[in-house]
Amino acid sequence: MIPFPPVEGELSAQQVAVAPDGTEFVVPSGMHERLREAAAPEGTDSAPKVALALSGWICLQSDGMTDRVNVDAPDDCEEAEPIRAFARAHAAASVAVALHPSGEVLRSNNPMAFEFGE
Repeated sequence: MIPFPPVEGELSAQQVAVAPDGTEFVVPSGMHERLREAAAPEGTDSAPKVALALSGWICLQSDGMTDRVNVDAPDDCEEAEPIRAFARAHAAASVAVALHPSGEVLRSNNPMAFEFGE
């Protein structure tokens, strides 16, 4: 059982995680550790968001201090709509997507039109 409620409506929470099946969850600040324990319990030395990305989750964060959205996603991620929706909800001017395990970072100054593979 995942210990967080699914997102309803626009992705307006400050931290949201999207499961491999597409379910979107609100994640209270600092609680990715609990989510990792529930969703990806296999032992890892990776940071919680990285461990989640390695198990197929997309983690989105907007800290309210900048107009950038930060994303952790698996290397094979192709679904950009949650990133665009989250950027819209936070009026973001840019997005940075860290892919795991490659470590590649994709950046866009037009997050509402963000696509993978551009």
